[in-house]
Amino acid sequence: MSTPLISVYMLTYNHESYIARAIESVLVQKTKFPFELVIGEDCSTDRTREIVLKYQEKHPNIIRVVTSDENVGMLKNSIRTVGACMGKYIAFCEGDDYWHDSKKLEKQCKYLEMHPECGLVHSDQNRYFEEYGLEIQDFFKTTDNLPPKDFCVFRGWNGYNILTCTVMTRKKLLDKVLLDSNIYSNEKYTGATDIPMFIELSMLSGTHYIDEAMSTYTVRLESASNTQSLPKMASFVRATVNCHLYLARKHNVKSAIDYLTKKCVRTTLSSAFWERNARLARMIKSKLPRSIKSHLLYMGVTNSFLHYPLRLLMIVKWRYFKWQHFRFVRKHCKINETDEMTGQLENV
Repeated sequence: MSTPLISVYMLTYNHESYIARAIESVLVQKTKFPFELVIGEDCSTDRTREIVLKYQEKHPNIIRVVTSDENVGMLKNSIRTVGACMGKYIAFCEGDDYWHDSKKLEKQCKYLEMHPECGLVHSDQNRYFEEYGLEIQDFFKTTDNLPPKDFCVFRGWNGYNILTCTVMTRKKLLDKVLLDSNIYSNEKYTGATDIPMFIELSMLSGTHYIDEAMSTYTVRLESASNTQSLPKMASFVRATVNCHLYLARKHNVKSAIDYLTKKCVRTTLSSAFWERNARLARMIKSKLPRSIKSHLLYMGVTNSFLHYPLRLLMIVKWRYFKWQHFRFVRKHCKINETDEMTGQLENV
């Protein structure tokens, strides 16, 4: 096997319905150079392991499966998979996403080869919403959310940020980033490791956005970053913000420190509310913003009488958000069949 120029990093866990599509989208890449696919399989409880091992048996010169006899969790699975990659560059494709452009690797590699000052390239993407069965093509362009050239990766833009399945980076830079054990050996940041990697890579080098959709991102009902459980979502967001704040302080990005410090207080209060953790709420009481919402949430944590009415209000608010989100997706997708839309609407 020739030394690969690019390693494709693919994490998978219980992706039985998606993993074959993801693997096939890598195998059909048309390149002038050798590449490998390194799959981190974390003891799935479905047929995922069986599927990836069959692909490895069929394509031993391209595919290597990294696994173990017991589940190690997303964080450790990520670290060991990166460690197994041998390429000069690493491209990311999670097991439930895929690449619809067979020249994705070629295009991104060409840019990095021609621009040694750039350490990370990313792009637009198609976004498939599993819940609705709808897809928005050229998502950032279609929704008028192109990243500005001067966007801060700590904050993203308009609620969006660099998307994992669109990224290619330099292996030597990624290895340097992963040396920080405060994040990548710290379980409290589990599930929030992709954007932190991209934050640090952007601190070490330039980044470049390609205004072209080459990947398809699957928005699932339940995944590491998307859940229908409000308590789980609050906990995930809190861990993510804390991680970003740590990095802002590490690199002394003052504007991001101020922004994330305030956001950290808000997400901690939200997490305390869903956990009914009065001790946690009291710890941040002096830092709470002077707003009706913050006051009500704090009272909802410390006062049992108010908690359940506020909880119901938050659920209703979430339902309204879901309705607005469906309308947003419906507006920007290209499907117009009224009957199909009506059926999907009833499922929201």
